[in-house]
Amino acid sequence: MIRIAVSDDNQECLENEKKIIMSYLILHDQDYEIDTYNSGKRLLDSVIKKEYDLIMLDVELQDMNGMDLAQKLHDINENIPIAFISAYMKYAPGGYQVNALRYILKDENLKESMEECLELLLKNLDIDKKTISLEFTIGERTIRVNDILYLKSQKNYTVFVVSGDNKEELKQKNSIRKVTDMMVKYDFVSVNSGESVNLHHVDKIRGNKLILDNGKELDIPRRKYDELTNNFKLFMRGRGL
Repeated sequence: MIRIAVSDDNQECLENEKKIIMSYLILHDQDYEIDTYNSGKRLLDSVIKKEYDLIMLDVELQDMNGMDLAQKLHDINENIPIAFISAYMKYAPGGYQVNALRYILKDENLKESMEECLELLLKNLDIDKKTISLEFTIGERTIRVNDILYLKSQKNYTVFVVSGDNKEELKQKNSIRKVTDMMVKYDFVSVNSGESVNLHHVDKIRGNKLILDNGKELDIPRRKYDELTNNFKLFMRGRGL
């Protein structure tokens, strides 16, 4: 079940946006629930109690600025994907500051732009659910790809550092280069000679540090900096950020 919230204080626009979303999800055989809000405050109150896979926001709501609302939403849940819908391009830079999934213009390409955003959402949801079965020193285990934060070299082994409640030491007798090559199709890249990262968990690059979404910092060697930052930019662009 895909849950989407749409907020727009123009009722005609709101109904049109809902119709576009419904048509796309029906076409792609997705179960869905779409909630509409004509007020930023009503949306904010709802998000405290309910989780959404995507929130589409009009930038110019009567009761609240859309950019401020996005920040408040991320204060509640920093992982909520947000897409902005606006008649004006001038607000687009603000969208990047809150890591918007898309900035959609209310123009003749509205339907196409919204469908591109929904396509990206489905792709990201699919990646989030993807699992792989791998052989470790403790035996075969099936894990979610997106539970893997990063890989680190430990002598002749590669350790899989994972999030969540998994306390097992997941270690393979393989070089980190070989394991990274195997995981590159899941958006893993080398950071330094001893560590590789899942780009889905990178929050930002600051100076010579790569910072993960859990606060962990990995060192970036000078020789790898340009390559890594370019990979990160391409990855973010591919996600619509």
